[in-house]
Amino acid sequence: MRIKTSINHKVERFVQNHWPEKWVNCNYLDDSLRTRDDNRWIQIGTPINDSYIHYEINYQHVELHFEYSDELKSGITAHQDLVDYLEKTTETDNLFEWTDFLGGDSVRCVYTDRVIEWDDMLEKLKFVISFFDPLIQDFYAKRTASKHSSISVAKTSVESEETVDLMSLMLGDIYTWNLHIPDYQRIYCWEEKHVKCLLSDLLFHRELHEAKNSPYRLGTIILHCHDGVFDIIDGQQRLVTLSLLLDELGIETCLMTQHFDSSVAQNYVGFNKYLIENYVRKHVADKEQFLRYILENIQFNVLTLQNASLDLAYTFFSNENSRGVALTDYDLLKAHHLRFIPESYEQQSRKAADTWNQMIQSGRIRVTEDEPIPDYERTLDTYLFNLRQWMRMQNVETKENDRHIKNEYEAAPIMPELPPFGEQFFFNEPIQGGTHFFAFTEAHLTNYHLFVETEAYKAVHSRLMGRGSIQWYRNAIETLLFGYFEKFGQHCLSDATVLVARRLLEDRYNTTRAQKDSIYKEVAERGTILQVNRATSPTFFLAELYLSVRDFPVKYLQDMTPIQRYMRRAVIDIKNDLKDFIYVESIKNMKI
Repeated sequence: MRIKTSINHKVERFVQNHWPEKWVNCNYLDDSLRTRDDNRWIQIGTPINDSYIHYEINYQHVELHFEYSDELKSGITAHQDLVDYLEKTTETDNLFEWTDFLGGDSVRCVYTDRVIEWDDMLEKLKFVISFFDPLIQDFYAKRTASKHSSISVAKTSVESEETVDLMSLMLGDIYTWNLHIPDYQRIYCWEEKHVKCLLSDLLFHRELHEAKNSPYRLGTIILHCHDGVFDIIDGQQRLVTLSLLLDELGIETCLMTQHFDSSVAQNYVGFNKYLIENYVRKHVADKEQFLRYILENIQFNVLTLQNASLDLAYTFFSNENSRGVALTDYDLLKAHHLRFIPESYEQQSRKAADTWNQMIQSGRIRVTEDEPIPDYERTLDTYLFNLRQWMRMQNVETKENDRHIKNEYEAAPIMPELPPFGEQFFFNEPIQGGTHFFAFTEAHLTNYHLFVETEAYKAVHSRLMGRGSIQWYRNAIETLLFGYFEKFGQHCLSDATVLVARRLLEDRYNTTRAQKDSIYKEVAERGTILQVNRATSPTFFLAELYLSVRDFPVKYLQDMTPIQRYMRRAVIDIKNDLKDFIYVESIKNMKI
């Protein structure tokens, strides 16, 4: 369908009547063929005052667009957390599909009900706006509320001798403190665009300052004070970059005396130091005057936590809208378990931290468009977390930012009189604090790398391609097979693959619209991983599972939905891919 000028006027009137605060914009001025049909669009504003985020009508769909911007304060760059929230909220809703726009310049959420006739286009627009506007408003309302509540709750902790202070300080005053970058912090990794944005903002504000005499406020930093040291919880990226700038202007700060162990961080420091040197040479005529301006006019809100626990410090950090790089569950787990290693065992601590950092860096390097999840995250979250929950007969569905990984892999409680012993690195064993956890993670990550090289994994992973329910069923099958692989290795792994896939295919037959939580709940309740756990040999597990699936009725194609037919075809292909590796004839000949 073609968008004409009359359609744009119709949309403008419709929006004005329903949402008078919204703007409407189009990219064409007439109905000639100079603008191709597939390049014509109408954009409508959202509750966010940001033109890079808008609703959009094209010749096929009504969509919600998030575009990338070179500036830190607009587009996906500033609102990635909102994108993540909306995507997770709608991930089980078949009415919407998230996708990267061709060329990689935007992310869009497409209302899958296509625009066929323009008579119903306005109703589709109304539905999309009415659906997303409240979600967007609710997201920012909750985030604002969480900021205020975090301070009020923490201040009540004075009774336990934990104090929290919030003050406004100039940069020169902050650098008089003994600042320190703790081990659990992410590496310094500000990119060129971030550094240039900060420098240009400083120079721009300096010109305004000469006339208005106003401070340049650079957000909030959070410091955890203990033993005379101020650990930087939030603000490392900004403070290190400003330290590099001050170093170029002739002042060495306490942060510049610290050693960055990570080669990646060292490369960022070296490049940004070179970048700042060139920038100052080109744009700063009087270094001494500029130095005085920076020390006396850059202002931070400084939140200090005295004698507080790291968990309390992180509670504040996680509720702040930081311009830096947020800590993840994996950063916090490293800090949590390093605290269990005695201070006298410095070499153990350093080796554990180095091994963990290497694991994180290597995992991120291996990420591809086809495999967007790092291997350590897939091992600990997608596989082991699900297995551990299913062993308890618990659902694995999690909520946004619930820190389920951090909570799952923290040290289990022990009796002080009885030291832990006898660890075997089983996936469901209690987590011991300290070096055990790092060895536990390394052992399972090694198994993961072996597992993904098996023919069984390759068959499942390549045949069950897609989003939504297909991806959830694939994860469930792979997770169960990973639990089997950790106990029995590759022995009859292909046989187990066919039986596990056949069992989950039956679940797919019994529902027309599969949801992530219902799929995983069904897996937990069927107790397949419990069967693996109690089996002392593959023969017992395979026999038990075979007896439970051999009599499942085979549905007729005309009785299946398209997605059911797709999954049946995929399971048949998996069995055919593995036919040369299947040991048991009855499984090889099983009808799917």
